[in-house]
Amino acid sequence: MLEVFFSLITPLANIFWFGLLNLGICLISIHWIYVRNQTGDNPTQHRALQSIGLVLALLAIGILWIKQWNIGDLLAFYSVFSGVVYLSTLNLDKNVLKEARGWFLSILFVFVIRGYIYEPWQIPSSSMKPNLEIGDFVLVNRNAYGLEIPFTGRAKILSRSPEIGEVVVFFPPHKPTTPFVKRVIAKGGDKVTYANKKYFVNGNELEASFFSEDFSGGNLFYEQNNNLSYVIRKIPSRLAVNGSWEIPEGSFFVSGDNRDNSSDSREWGYITEDVIWGRADFIWMSWPQGNFPNFSRVGKVE
Repeated sequence: MLEVFFSLITPLANIFWFGLLNLGICLISIHWIYVRNQTGDNPTQHRALQSIGLVLALLAIGILWIKQWNIGDLLAFYSVFSGVVYLSTLNLDKNVLKEARGWFLSILFVFVIRGYIYEPWQIPSSSMKPNLEIGDFVLVNRNAYGLEIPFTGRAKILSRSPEIGEVVVFFPPHKPTTPFVKRVIAKGGDKVTYANKKYFVNGNELEASFFSEDFSGGNLFYEQNNNLSYVIRKIPSRLAVNGSWEIPEGSFFVSGDNRDNSSDSREWGYITEDVIWGRADFIWMSWPQGNFPNFSRVGKVE
């Protein structure tokens, strides 16, 4: 059922149609209050508005969770709008108030979560394979490293730095408008060396133990870093590009888990805190190109 739903909303998943859907929700909400005030409890028109509004709301919410638009400020507006609509019903009878609570508090809750807590993002490449595959939808925790202030871009308060081993989404220096996802290998003050397909941080090798070979000829290893264990992939037939880097304070060295097929800090250098969008927390859906969406890979990002 969910696969059919996501397939149906795909043609509507652009900003123009999304705007029209939300405009429709706003107009129906206003008209709903008017109808309840003028015609009383449970008229035919009231039920029709409920049904139309529910369909539009489901379409809009579905689109929100498959598109990685950075529309937090727009969603903040709709969150405020939902709250105003709810407050405007407080002088109505108890039945109206009960319905309004179910409708508008739910919409407010979804919009706040989508706009300022979790952002959906679809994995575009195999650089984090096998932990993240092409087509995976991840939820990016935008407040993992501080509370984001609405209408200020990415300004934060109560900020903290990413931990080594965490998977972060950021905008790299060579492509400042394109989000990348990588794992933090080292932070400011560390010295990183990559030699013979092995990482060394401050002279200490990140231990990697082989456990399997995948179907495409890659070797899978468990790597240890900062008391975390995660899976990495190496391709024996590809040559390693060695190098050494000293990481400035306030900066981070990031790398893909698919070590021989990743554009990362080995190629374009370290990243700074101000370009970090958030932390990749969960895979909530997978939608490989040419296939139906599925939920076989749902789980925490390791």
